[in-house]
Amino acid sequence: MDKLLPDALQDYVSASRFRSERRRIRAAKSDADKHLIALKRKREELRCELGKKVYVPLTPPVMKGYKRFFVLRDDVARGVQASFFQGILDKINTYDYFHRRDYKVKKRKHGKKILVVKEQQVLSPDRSHFKKMNFTAAEATFFEERDVPHRCGRGAVRCMVFTQPWRFVLRVRPNMITERRIIDPVLLAEEQQLDNHIMNHQLAHRMYWLFKGKSNRRWNWCLGEKVKYRMQPKTLQQWLQEVINNTEEP
Repeated sequence: MDKLLPDALQDYVSASRFRSERRRIRAAKSDADKHLIALKRKREELRCELGKKVYVPLTPPVMKGYKRFFVLRDDVARGVQASFFQGILDKINTYDYFHRRDYKVKKRKHGKKILVVKEQQVLSPDRSHFKKMNFTAAEATFFEERDVPHRCGRGAVRCMVFTQPWRFVLRVRPNMITERRIIDPVLLAEEQQLDNHIMNHQLAHRMYWLFKGKSNRRWNWCLGEKVKYRMQPKTLQQWLQEVINNTEEP
């Protein structure tokens, strides 16, 4: 086969290390991925800076709705074990903020909308969360494991439920805002500009794939039982016999 180039020119091309078309395409993709990685890190830095909470006093304080929480019942608060149950309440207390003092919301019943009081319960952690809350042996005896409906209506989850909720009652107090947070407008504008660039050029999916290595799908927290493969392996003769039997049936 004849040479396409003279010997001197062939040696020059080999020594110059010219990139092929495939290598140029791969280099362009690598540069684009490096740019996405830099954008991702830049956005994380901006969010970290914006996440730093700096508060200054707000004078005069402003009332914003109401907050509802649990307190010890009067007879329990006057009892001998008041400090014991107060320690439990401090770990499982919940707070609910609302714009109405009576905490009533609209609910449809028999085709009509009526006002009902919002439900509020103490915290019912799962087993792993329960171990991290550092309950003593005496405090743990007031909890039992039950199946609690999931808040999104996706089955039930196993939680540690307090067995004597009657010891606590709800109390409503005004929600007073005494501090305000300072946010740097320059950093906020820079973050918004970066997010707009990622959204307008549709870079989020590729960026997620570079860092996570998989598609950005929703995660179902209520994992059900794994579906088993019910079809048994059969030979060709068995398959043909089933087809013949199905065709012979009237």
